[in-house]
Amino acid sequence: MGSSLWHRAKLRLKKALGKNIFLCDSCKWDWRSACHNPDRPNATWCPDYQKRGK
Repeated sequence: MGSSLWHRAKLRLKKALGKNIFLCDSCKWDWRSACHNPDRPNATWCPDYQKRGK
């Protein structure tokens, strides 16, 4: 759980600095029909985001 909070904090910092962060590139759910987010594949915020490789 701690790494999840750290990753979110890094994303917020990058967004605050003006960088575009696309979550889909590193998301666990980025395959076939697993993701139903309408912003996919360029989502910058997602309630279901989980970092791939946990």
